[in-house]
Amino acid sequence: MCQPPANNEPETRRVIIAGAGPAGLLLQALLHNRNKATDARVTYNVTMIESRADLGQLNNEELQAHRSWMIGLAGHGLEAIKSVPDLYEKYCSDVGINVTEGNVFLGSKKISMGGGGNELDNGENFIVDRNFIVAALARYAKDHLADSPFYAAKYDTEMLYVDYENRRVLVRNKTTKEEEYLPYDLLVGADGIRSTVREALVKRHFDFELQVGDIFQTFKAVHVQRPEALSPNSMSLLPTCFPNFNGISLPETGGLINLSMGVPRNLFDEVPSDLKSDDPSVVEKYFRENFKAFTLSDEAYVELGKQWAGQRWNRTGMVHCNRYSSLECGIVLMGDSAHATSPSIGMGMNTALRDAQKFNELLDKFQDDLDEVLPQYSKDRVPEGNSLTDIALNTYCFDAKVGLRTMLSTMARTGLNKLLPFLVAKDYGMLIGRPEHTLADIYQMATEQGVLRKHRAINQRIRHEYFERETGMIKEKPGFSMLRRTALVVVPVAACAVAAYVKSN
Repeated sequence: MCQPPANNEPETRRVIIAGAGPAGLLLQALLHNRNKATDARVTYNVTMIESRADLGQLNNEELQAHRSWMIGLAGHGLEAIKSVPDLYEKYCSDVGINVTEGNVFLGSKKISMGGGGNELDNGENFIVDRNFIVAALARYAKDHLADSPFYAAKYDTEMLYVDYENRRVLVRNKTTKEEEYLPYDLLVGADGIRSTVREALVKRHFDFELQVGDIFQTFKAVHVQRPEALSPNSMSLLPTCFPNFNGISLPETGGLINLSMGVPRNLFDEVPSDLKSDDPSVVEKYFRENFKAFTLSDEAYVELGKQWAGQRWNRTGMVHCNRYSSLECGIVLMGDSAHATSPSIGMGMNTALRDAQKFNELLDKFQDDLDEVLPQYSKDRVPEGNSLTDIALNTYCFDAKVGLRTMLSTMARTGLNKLLPFLVAKDYGMLIGRPEHTLADIYQMATEQGVLRKHRAINQRIRHEYFERETGMIKEKPGFSMLRRTALVVVPVAACAVAAYVKSN
């Protein structure tokens, strides 16, 4: 498929990348570098399609208005970025915070996650704003690809339809409303949870399995001044920070922290009314009186109230697929279109970046032959993507009490491993993101340590029971809820009374 023409000129291959997120932007940089190789067999003519604006055109001050999720950039993602010369050193190295300390706050009680000291033994692990990484990768494209005859970027452009039979896509400019068909030889679907590219696989392959859902959490996140109790490089877990809530504090640039708190959807009705208020002063007062982990400054409480009250409750999605490529369609899926996930373990962007890196390595291995590359990509990446989504969803339990017991067990295992490493294996969570361990490796460890199966059973039960009630499949009878609560008290008491009677006789 990729034999060079008789005149030894490289074959030109038309590549359309849908989605200027981490995976799409990294892949275009990798393909550009392939074009520069003196022995290149293929020249990749890349067109980037993105429905939003180009963040690479913004300066640092303008970018502050586009703050997004704080997410992890660990070994997997760092290795992927560093596979492009100068990309990390000149564009990405200063956009995040290297996390070196970890804590758990049980109320106001601060416990080290390091099993002795605060230092985390989990390799390089940066916390970055998702849009800051996107902007850095887009700036690289502006500096290195903009003048190339084999690169075009169409921002503010929607992809409407994939005509896989004729290998073309229909796009529309959001400003001019003009539509056009663009031909392709390879179409990369890096276009997120609601992927238009992925729809082609649904239509073409009867055996394509796709599940799109959500992470069953409702949450809010704010950016506020870092309190004195937290070091600039610390990450803190906040279990049961409010009734039914779990939270996390992540460091940001500019002396800030990203404070995120969420509640399972089945418990949202029980959220205190003050946290649902759209009055910043009500929210501020609630945090001052009820948030015990650490004390914020007066300015931070005021800002927190404004941000919290001024945003909607967020939900994010999850995607599971059983294949990430199609020879028949000339399509490959990367990032959220293949494996959108809960942000709980901070590996979503890392895995997206790794997708692009591994695809590029397969182009090397099979000398740009897509007949070999596309099937092998699915074979290699599907276990990683599905391991990612399962670990991220089921590392934490929707039952807060079970989740707290698991967290304490994890801390105990970590301490014992430091004392008796030859007897007690590391907790799998301490190895997530290390480049020497694939996510499939981590999935097996988590399964062997008994966490995933236990949490999955509980989470699936809670989720299904909520679905039954939400859709009206099961209707709670009047008085049944009170009867059930009464039974929870009366039955154990009666059982104890019977046991005492039997014993006395």
